[in-house]
Amino acid sequence: MKRGTVSAIINLVEPSEQLTPLTTARPVGMLPFGGRYRLLDFPLSSAVNAGIQNVMVTTPRSGRSVSDHLRSGRDWGLDTVGGGLFMYPYNDLNLIAPEKKQSLIHHYYDNTILFLKRSHSDYSVVMSTRNVGNIDLKALIRYHEERDNPVTTVYKSVDPASLTPKNTILQLTDKGMATAVVPTAKAKLSKGAKKGAKNMDIYLMSTVDLIEILQDANRRGDIISLEELMKQAVMQHNANAFEYTGFHANVHDLKSYFQANMAILEEANFRALFYSSRRIYTKVKNEIPTFFAEGSQFRASLCGTGGYIEGQVDHSVIFRNVLINRGSQIKDAVIMQGTRIGAGTKIENVIIDKNAVIGPNLVLKGTPDNPLVISKGQHIFRQAEVVTSE
Repeated sequence: MKRGTVSAIINLVEPSEQLTPLTTARPVGMLPFGGRYRLLDFPLSSAVNAGIQNVMVTTPRSGRSVSDHLRSGRDWGLDTVGGGLFMYPYNDLNLIAPEKKQSLIHHYYDNTILFLKRSHSDYSVVMSTRNVGNIDLKALIRYHEERDNPVTTVYKSVDPASLTPKNTILQLTDKGMATAVVPTAKAKLSKGAKKGAKNMDIYLMSTVDLIEILQDANRRGDIISLEELMKQAVMQHNANAFEYTGFHANVHDLKSYFQANMAILEEANFRALFYSSRRIYTKVKNEIPTFFAEGSQFRASLCGTGGYIEGQVDHSVIFRNVLINRGSQIKDAVIMQGTRIGAGTKIENVIIDKNAVIGPNLVLKGTPDNPLVISKGQHIFRQAEVVTSE
């Protein structure tokens, strides 16, 4: 790569316990979103839109779902001769045998260091997949270059009342510098504060500095996550704080995942996320449009391709190849790819994972704060098999 370029590391080794059963067989970054996308698509598209051609994706397990989605990186323009897309699986040490873990203590970051050295890039950006947004990384790089601090991090200014204990925020000085990344519960927000700096888990620094941080962690035998190392770097150096002003949603539990999907049904949010000058890319599938039968109703909803809809759908996100039979009523729901809904079934405040089959004349109902979740591939044909979340 030529001098002046940037490399990107997209970290899929993220807490997933609060998102089970949706994350039982996939990392957080592979959660379907918005009818046809995955959470991974947003940071990856931001990197591509900034002209970044060297991208590393770290996955906690074997990464089968990640590999199936990304393939050669062609849909993102990353199937290049120089640089390209690099995937490194098995990064979750909790899934590694104790004897193997011991041998990795001083080598945990070897693959990341090798990737960074071979990228020959001036800067590196580290991103998570829990934060949905469409950030202009070119603007972030310019902001970083105009300032002296070695680290730049990104935040979204929000109403403090909207923050949850699962969120982290930046502690900012009067001059707008970030001195630490802390959980909301430990944040020292002044009484009557109208804004909080919600952390977006995006960190930019020189590649040389990042390599040094990772090498020091290896020497210490420090096998904490890359995300934690970035938080330490913010505290150690005091970071530039870059404010992101577009649509943002943080996915950390089932409620936040459900609410993020519901939020993009608002036209302003949808346009801010998908209709900016920076396109969101995803895996392309050449399918026919969804067929809407006579008598079907479809209001204020998103719909993927290849489906067949006879029933009523209101304020819901419907993914690809979904069959909704006649007489069914779907409201405030997220229904993933390949799902089959029987005739006369009523669904409200529900998340249905891929390839589920829901029988006829059933009632599935959750609440906005506690949506009912149907696991991937689950078959339900009797009302007694439905456990409501009310």
